[in-house]
Amino acid sequence: MPFDSSSLPIRLFTASHERSWNPADIDFSQERSDWMSFSDDERNLLIRLISGFRVGERGVTHELAPLQFRFRQDGRLEDEMYVTAQMYEEARHVQFFETWLIEALPGRFGVDIPYPNLHGDMFSTRLPATMRALFEDDSPEALLRAIMLYHFYVEGVGAEASYPIYYKIFECTGKLPALNRGIRLIQRDEARHIGFGVYILQRLLAEHPRLVDQFEAQVEAMRPFAEDGPNQTFAGFERGRAPFDLDYDEYRQLYLDKLEEMRQSIYDGRLAAAV
Repeated sequence: MPFDSSSLPIRLFTASHERSWNPADIDFSQERSDWMSFSDDERNLLIRLISGFRVGERGVTHELAPLQFRFRQDGRLEDEMYVTAQMYEEARHVQFFETWLIEALPGRFGVDIPYPNLHGDMFSTRLPATMRALFEDDSPEALLRAIMLYHFYVEGVGAEASYPIYYKIFECTGKLPALNRGIRLIQRDEARHIGFGVYILQRLLAEHPRLVDQFEAQVEAMRPFAEDGPNQTFAGFERGRAPFDLDYDEYRQLYLDKLEEMRQSIYDGRLAAAV
């Protein structure tokens, strides 16, 4: 198959090079003093939020390789190339969060400072099983399930609905400049990942119209995850009493809105720009 240098995956691949960044270039020197200035409740909510992203970034880094294998088997070179860039970016996000935890916390995370009790099986069971199925199942149905769970939900709904929580905290406190910088760079990377996922799903539905019903069924199956999404961050806080004046109901609705926004993006016929 001829190489298409103008395809969306290659434009995204090129953008990944042009917008590369290095966690080591971020100044973490203010993070620990800012961290110590927060109340216990504020630190509790922050560590739950950050831990959720840390677990997520590790999970998606671990589980992306089967998608590269699938595109290699399908002879989709441009798609395979873009996934190599995404794998690098996911690993970079892991590096950022691990560096932040070392630089900001007054002790070792998971030893001196306990891990928060996060619930759910998304990254321990559900995502690994769905992605690794691509090694054995070359059907379009298996690819649709993988892209929907990884790009559509984890990145397009879960992460996108959580960024505003970070930004509300940064805005109301003026603290944690390194975390602020890293989150904004991570969201920029993830926008390319989401755009790629939308592109693949649009192509799958165009090539296999029978998958529309499965697509809609998958969206509905994800609705309970969206409804439960904020619980990871807000666990232990009564509604209306969360730190930083965060509103549980506002963010629960944002998860549901992102789910519908992602659903509509598959049908609107537009491809994401190379951002």
